[in-house]
Amino acid sequence: MNTHIVIHIMPYEIDCFEWQSKQLKQGSYYLNNDDKVLVDVTLNLNLIEWEESIFPKEYFIEKFYNIEKLYDWADTNFIADDNNICLGCNDKRRSSINKSTSDNIVYLDADIIFNPYTLKYLIDSAKIIKDEYYIISPQVPKMWDNTWDSLVNKEFINSLPSYENYSNFDPYKVYTTSGDFNLKPHKGFKMGGGLFNLISTNLLKYIKIPESLGPYGLDDTFITSGAHLMKRQNYNINQYVIENIIVTENLKYKNNLYEKYIKIIDTKDTSTKNSYDAYYDEILIFWEKIKNSKN
Repeated sequence: MNTHIVIHIMPYEIDCFEWQSKQLKQGSYYLNNDDKVLVDVTLNLNLIEWEESIFPKEYFIEKFYNIEKLYDWADTNFIADDNNICLGCNDKRRSSINKSTSDNIVYLDADIIFNPYTLKYLIDSAKIIKDEYYIISPQVPKMWDNTWDSLVNKEFINSLPSYENYSNFDPYKVYTTSGDFNLKPHKGFKMGGGLFNLISTNLLKYIKIPESLGPYGLDDTFITSGAHLMKRQNYNINQYVIENIIVTENLKYKNNLYEKYIKIIDTKDTSTKNSYDAYYDEILIFWEKIKNSKN
């Protein structure tokens, strides 16, 4: 089975990405010989005012390509982009969907902490699923709000006094859970884009990430909404969750040191607003598409 891991990083995430790469290196020893993986990473250099920064662009480029050495177990596509091609994770994910020839695609944010077995169990699960389209998700700690509770591991559902304290969660507790790794159906569709979900490539190629969503924002919401609509139209599509395989963001110990020494061009709020403005029109277009395909 061929799996395509897609990662978008900003220069200030380079240390997180290095740590993550070591986690994936550990996990590679659990893969089967026939598990082929492409690690496809773009270092986005476009949103920094380099002339006003203390750290030079070349530092991050050199470190980025040095990290690539950790992927001697996989095929790689490492791109340091300063040509305004990739301005956000949507751009990276959209491009990867269009080009991918793999069976599955994994979106992974640079600050995610996970058990070394995670990639193995995601791939092994995909091998036994018979649905034409599918999403396979790890579990998470209690986070954000109660709409995420269906993905929360039972040991963590009451572990935080409030959803707002998610940022204080110790991410390394993902290693402490006990119990068997079980694949179970998930009612409906729910996922965070970079939280190590494995998605069948044919699903992503069918739903797509519309160009109008821009470089950042709502790509995961658009995919899950599209999956809901496909289910309503009786497509052979389901989401599954692997119990006791847990991932989480490293908010508590995240290194933000570089942000003091490079001048960031912050476009996130504008990009998110533009995504919201385009989202509903694109969902209506997709709904018409799948209704017509079933007639």
